[in-house]
Amino acid sequence: MTKFYSYHLVENSPWPLFGSLSCFVLTISGVLFMKGFQYGLILLYISLVLLVLTFFFWFRDIIREATFQGHHTHKVRKGLQLGMILFIVSEICFFVAFFWAYFHSSLTPAVELGAIWPPKGIAILNPWNVPLLNTVLLLSSGATVTWAHFAIIANNRREAILALCLTILFAIIFTALQGYEYYEAAFTIADGVYGSTFFMATGFHGLYMIAPTKFIYQQKYYFSSIHHPFILHSTKGQFSLDHSFIQWLIGFTDAEGNFNISLRNLNNNYYNSVMLTFQIGLHIDDLEILKFIQKKLNCGHISISDSKCNYFVNDQTSLIFIILPIFKNFSLNSSKYFQFLIFQKAVNLLINKFHLTQQGRLLMLQYYHEMIYNNSLSTFPSRTSLNINKFWLGGFTDGDGCFSTNKVRLKYENHYKEHPLFLKIQEFFFNLTTVYGGNLIITKSRPNRINSNPTVVLELNQVKVLKNVIIPFFLGDNLPILYTKKIKDYHDWSILVHLYFYGYHLMSDGLDIINILKSRMNNFRLSTNVYKKEEKNIDEKLIYILNCPSPYEIKNGIRFIRNTDKLVAEKVKIIAIDKNNNKKNFTNITECSIFFNISKSILKDHLVTGQFYNNYRFTIEERVDDERKIDK
Repeated sequence: MTKFYSYHLVENSPWPLFGSLSCFVLTISGVLFMKGFQYGLILLYISLVLLVLTFFFWFRDIIREATFQGHHTHKVRKGLQLGMILFIVSEICFFVAFFWAYFHSSLTPAVELGAIWPPKGIAILNPWNVPLLNTVLLLSSGATVTWAHFAIIANNRREAILALCLTILFAIIFTALQGYEYYEAAFTIADGVYGSTFFMATGFHGLYMIAPTKFIYQQKYYFSSIHHPFILHSTKGQFSLDHSFIQWLIGFTDAEGNFNISLRNLNNNYYNSVMLTFQIGLHIDDLEILKFIQKKLNCGHISISDSKCNYFVNDQTSLIFIILPIFKNFSLNSSKYFQFLIFQKAVNLLINKFHLTQQGRLLMLQYYHEMIYNNSLSTFPSRTSLNINKFWLGGFTDGDGCFSTNKVRLKYENHYKEHPLFLKIQEFFFNLTTVYGGNLIITKSRPNRINSNPTVVLELNQVKVLKNVIIPFFLGDNLPILYTKKIKDYHDWSILVHLYFYGYHLMSDGLDIINILKSRMNNFRLSTNVYKKEEKNIDEKLIYILNCPSPYEIKNGIRFIRNTDKLVAEKVKIIAIDKNNNKKNFTNITECSIFFNISKSILKDHLVTGQFYNNYRFTIEERVDDERKIDK
């Protein structure tokens, strides 16, 4: 087995020792400065600069080792944890000393102080002004950095960056207010024990806030860096994968991938050899995507048979060092997750050649039967950790999604055992649109059909949602989320949605364009389809019809037939909202108009203008604004 060696930055880094020396020099220079040493201030500045540089280079090395080299070892993590614990303990001892000095002097003031506290002649600061505000900022920064910590654990990059930026902002404002407080103070550090304890405690606390600001900035950089390549090893050397591609691959595997255990010459629980395979099978028209995956993973082979092509990985080194690390660090969301768990146990037997022993052969046989039984199960243990994100959904759409021309909808269909996953996808779309997550349909198996299984179908067919939310979502933002030939279906489907949204399907020229698009999408696009027609250029027709007035017009986000007060959708759900934000739901306009005893035309006017009627305003449930921003 190939071993990989690399230079570990942190384990051999000189910066921890250099940091300790910098702290020692900083302490000595501070003492010399307070004693009036001639060059004490210069030495203090130099040692402070050295300490800041130490922080910078040490954190830089930690980040590089963890994210780019992929060698953030257990030893290093334990060292960092222990270092943080010691840092916190030292801070506690440090500030206990200052508080002790303050309470010792304030609770039993000496005769030299006039036996009173604060000492006579000291004009103290009002604790309810700047000190109170700084206390609130300090507690708020603790809350926001905790928020950032949990966001990082949940891999929520957007919230983590927001929380860290707020923490840095609070620290900067805290430091600025502390400086303002010093400027306005009527006493100095030389004004007896009161001035000494006040400026030492608050001054070091200011430094305590500045240092974490630097550290938090480094952590922000580190969190951004976790979206840098995922490091893997193969016999060809070290390589990396983008996290966006891995998430796409996980989604694509959930749809089209498979983990297989094959026992050759199996007879009465005896077999000659075992073959473990990760594979993805596609139509020959998607051969390029398999070559793309092969190139990205730097392993595997491709076989072609008639109209089918198959990408497979079955060599032990690639399974152990590439396939397992990917699917262990980025979990599958479908029932194939349980398939992978069995596959993982089988691959682990290969690592120490344990599969060659009698006990190992029995275990491999057990995993083989578990895999067969697992594939036939209709129910699985409940999972709460499904991670649906933009790139995963792109991969799953490339596999199981369909940009349907039948009623123009986005459709997903799979075995009923994927019902929990489809519920999660529906929830994802609902959060994306805020009003509509699609229709979930369960179909039973058909007794008159061979191998008929119950299925679960998720479809989104509201044209407003498709145009204003779904199309921009799949359009992507610099990074592609669709890789297969379905990207062509998506572009044609986007035109269909646009034509239906504005009513161009009611025009003969628009209907011609729609029929041409339908004739070249989905299965009609396949090179093996006997009914495949030569693609026609529709650009000129499309430009012409889009320059014509559309049969529909949009008023305040609501579609009307042009030059009329007729709504395009006859059956729309109306929501009446009062000034206290209490809602009443109605299944159609007629029901709403009868309830409020107003005419449909007046109700439609209030729908468009948003004006209140008897303390109620009206909106349509399926309405989605054109300018809605998509959460990336």
